[in-house]
Amino acid sequence: MGRIAWICAFVAAPACWAQTAVAIVAHPETPGLAIPGDFIGLSFESGSLTSATGFLAENAVFQRMVAQIGPGLVRFGGNSVDKLTGWMRGQRTPSTSSSIITSSDVDRAFAFARAVGWRVLFSVNLGGGDPATDADEAAYVYQTAGDVLSGLEIGNEPDLYHSNGLRPSTYTVSDYIAEWTTYANAIQARTPAAVLTGSAAAGSITTWTSTFAQQLGSRIALLTQHLYPLAPSSVNPNASNVASIPHILGSAARNTEDTDGSELQQIAQSQKLPWRMSETNSCYNGGEKGVSDVFASALWGGDYMFTLAGRASAGVNFHGGGSGNYTPIAVSGSQVTARPLYYTLLMFRAAARGRTVPLDVSANGVNLTAYGALDTDGTLRLMVIDKDTAQDAAVTITPGSAYSAALGMRLAAPAADSTTGITLGGASVGADGSWLPAQLETTPLTHGTYSTTVRAASALLVNFVNGSLVVANSAGGQPEIARNSLASVYGQALGMVVSGLAPVPVQGLAGVTATLTDAGGTTQPLALSYAGPSQVNFLVPGEVAAGTATVNIGAVSGAVTVSAAAPGLFSLGATNTAAALAVLVQNGQTAQTAVPVFDCSSGTCSPVPIAIDDQSTVYVSLYGTGIRGAASSTTCTVGGVTVPVIFAGSQSTYPGLDQVNISIPPALRGRGAVDVVVTSGGKTSNAVRLAFGG
Repeated sequence: MGRIAWICAFVAAPACWAQTAVAIVAHPETPGLAIPGDFIGLSFESGSLTSATGFLAENAVFQRMVAQIGPGLVRFGGNSVDKLTGWMRGQRTPSTSSSIITSSDVDRAFAFARAVGWRVLFSVNLGGGDPATDADEAAYVYQTAGDVLSGLEIGNEPDLYHSNGLRPSTYTVSDYIAEWTTYANAIQARTPAAVLTGSAAAGSITTWTSTFAQQLGSRIALLTQHLYPLAPSSVNPNASNVASIPHILGSAARNTEDTDGSELQQIAQSQKLPWRMSETNSCYNGGEKGVSDVFASALWGGDYMFTLAGRASAGVNFHGGGSGNYTPIAVSGSQVTARPLYYTLLMFRAAARGRTVPLDVSANGVNLTAYGALDTDGTLRLMVIDKDTAQDAAVTITPGSAYSAALGMRLAAPAADSTTGITLGGASVGADGSWLPAQLETTPLTHGTYSTTVRAASALLVNFVNGSLVVANSAGGQPEIARNSLASVYGQALGMVVSGLAPVPVQGLAGVTATLTDAGGTTQPLALSYAGPSQVNFLVPGEVAAGTATVNIGAVSGAVTVSAAAPGLFSLGATNTAAALAVLVQNGQTAQTAVPVFDCSSGTCSPVPIAIDDQSTVYVSLYGTGIRGAASSTTCTVGGVTVPVIFAGSQSTYPGLDQVNISIPPALRGRGAVDVVVTSGGKTSNAVRLAFGG
């Protein structure tokens, strides 16, 4: 027996699948269409809102799972919107019929949207409603939820009304347009600012959708359409598009999606409108078990979204809810879990940033697709999807001369028909709904190319970077850091996703690892407190030699100066308003009264004038980093006035955070907004702003 055959006899079969060479050449010099930031969308039945368990608006796990694939657009509609028998202002009670939607149901939906940071496309009843009722419902929605409302759909899939009993068999698009106009007139007479969308047809693009757009395009802000490329086997097991793994991964489904996208793009462009696939999934009637709920659906979903992004779609709303086969997020009672399709939403969110990039793909017979996106910071992202269930792809990517290194993240499962064991970046979605990658691959390019293997039935997201890093003080941004201080690294594709702040820095966060090599040649791993695509924050180790150090993240590096002290002060948001706290103490007393220092209610932070008088003393706590190494020599000026420093040193709660407490002298009364600067070890911090009144 030959050596390779002998090995194959004792290892899993996939390890011996054929590898076929695939070449991809990117053209970031000619980027195309912008991919909207809210491209990802979810769609739920309006009828689910009438039950506390039908839509888990308040469930923390459900909220977390939706939030981490956003911001996006959530749509409430579906067949149930036309089967509701009424609308009622007021609270739902145990005696309220589940076929009536109430204002408290609507309130729950929009409270959910605010909690997850999404906007809402809301449907009203045409199939079984009346104009006055819809107008009152729309008025309530705009009055209470205008801050998160994107628009209103009137009815759902009117091209099927003649076949589902809502209208006679003679019902035509002209009849629908007449009805839609009546309802739209009633809604906008009551609420002139109401934003309308349509036509939300199930198909019939070249007839219903085109006619609707031509006649009513001036009245809508968004052209909407529905698509389910596969049919359930229970309807017609012999249909050419019957749901199966070969069909969901095959060319026929993708051709349907691309053809529909092309037709909608042309219709929308002719009317100067954006368009969106506002309800869609793999297979209608809730999906097909063994197809819509397995890993193949994840590979299909990524390919589908990029296909429509290439046809100028404003987004895709995957229909779901409950425990249906195709839902991305499954809900059973209070149990919320991620289906395979959810993983591709996470991956697309990380991949689809910026503008589409044309690619030349030589797949060499492999059922493989690839898509590119160029971010505003110059990062090039490619998503490679091997939909072939029998061939691994030996992929070579030429990204362009601007790039020198790559960062990869893989979407994988045991097999195309797997329902469990799915991982993205080596990690699965947790029981609490959270996900962060655990494994990222960093690779320098070789002669301008990147080579890797993409396994059969898997996907790869690879980000290409220019190889340069900037390291700075996290607070002030100066190119100098100190031992036990907080520092930040800025660059391209440092990580795949935003980790959020870790209260205690850890080694390896969201798949990102970093090291620091000091001036003496000693290399240490870094504890990270934040990791994102363009920024990583770390805690400078306590034992670091002074001088020039090198920080390495993956295949890229940058230099920074390490000193005994490198003071920086934190400010709020994009302003230089001091991140500070203040208290007032009456003369002769010990009780402290909190004093407001800043106001961020408008979305932009600004200093709040602190009142100064002769009967009390105001103490201000400034927060920064790089100060403790020369705490005893720390001084502070406020508006050019040297003020007493009561304390300078480490803030005990958060590693790396320093605190400087000062008292405010009467000389600052009425000075308005002034600069505050701290000096430690003979080095001056950045300036932040405080304000003082009379």
